[in-house]
Amino acid sequence: MDRKAMITEYIKKEIVRNDKATISEDEDLLSSGVLDSLGILQLVAYIQDTFGIEVPDKDVVYENFHSIKSLDDYLKQYAG
Repeated sequence: MDRKAMITEYIKKEIVRNDKATISEDEDLLSSGVLDSLGILQLVAYIQDTFGIEVPDKDVVYENFHSIKSLDDYLKQYAG
């Protein structure tokens, strides 16, 4: 499973708590209400635990977390 799929599945199962939810990779997760501040913290912890990537506080910004695609683009710089 690729990183985008893993992140999407985590959001559906642990944050939205609906396995059948549809979340596109370009959907604005913040404006749509999928992610709130607690959800972002959960997602950061998941990324750090699962991918071994330390996400500094300065990187927890809208540009990096507004969609699955933007998050994956951000993570590429650390994980290739």
